[in-house]
Amino acid sequence: MFRRISVRTLGFGVSLAAVALMAAACGGSSTPAASGNTTPAAATTTTSAAPATSAATGAGTVIKTASGSAGIWLTDQAGKTLYIYTKDTGTTSVCYGQCATAWPPFVATGSVTVNGQFLDASLVGSTKRTDGTTQVTYGGKPLYYYVKDTAAGQITGQGVGGVWYLLGPKANVMK
Repeated sequence: MFRRISVRTLGFGVSLAAVALMAAACGGSSTPAASGNTTPAAATTTTSAAPATSAATGAGTVIKTASGSAGIWLTDQAGKTLYIYTKDTGTTSVCYGQCATAWPPFVATGSVTVNGQFLDASLVGSTKRTDGTTQVTYGGKPLYYYVKDTAAGQITGQGVGGVWYLLGPKANVMK
């Protein structure tokens, strides 16, 4: 009836539970500022890898980096590429309706951590969208996904329409 569990498996499970517990303990509530204003997200630098998930929301939201022929750019915890929209005004998103359908905002309901090459936790922030959700910003720029990026590491949105670009870990727009 009972399956034997190796010490290595047990150790991994305990480590994973400790990381999850630490992430939950770091989560807090903050009142977002009025629409268009940013508030610093609870951002900390972490050295342990968080488990990848398909959702970008929740207490375990992580900004990571990926690298390839385009350089080093931001991704979410599952490796999905994040983009910026050059028509946004400061930290205020102007991407709604059909735009937001093609370019869903990167939102979080809890703390946001960074875990990647050259990332700076002090650049993480948030902005309140008109629907009440909290969109993650990096370097004062709202972050988005591209629906045509169907797998981790894809950058098919790079340069679309001359207004959508990758964002580097120093908040540098990668044109």
